[in-house]
Amino acid sequence: MSEVTSVPAELGSLVESIKELGEYCTALKDGAGGFAYMLPNDWQGPAMGAFIGAFAAWETGAEELIQAAAALFDQADLAKKTYESTGEALTIAWNDFSSQLG
Repeated sequence: MSEVTSVPAELGSLVESIKELGEYCTALKDGAGGFAYMLPNDWQGPAMGAFIGAFAAWETGAEELIQAAAALFDQADLAKKTYESTGEALTIAWNDFSSQLG
């Protein structure tokens, strides 16, 4: 029954990695947002407009990545919890069954 304990451990690692990915993406987006709008006055005119447009597109992609990481986190966390509860239920059922065998 080692599989019953190893899979939740692996899923736990996955859940933690996905959580860290979401936190990293959020920090990156927040930091870049502050930087983009604090550029020196030299950045004006068409160059600044193009940069802000490109940054807005990047920011949209970053937000989509954050949302995708959150959805993956939810799925992996649910899989981990379901696997653990199913493993516990099967262990109890097996113990009950084996005790009836004598």
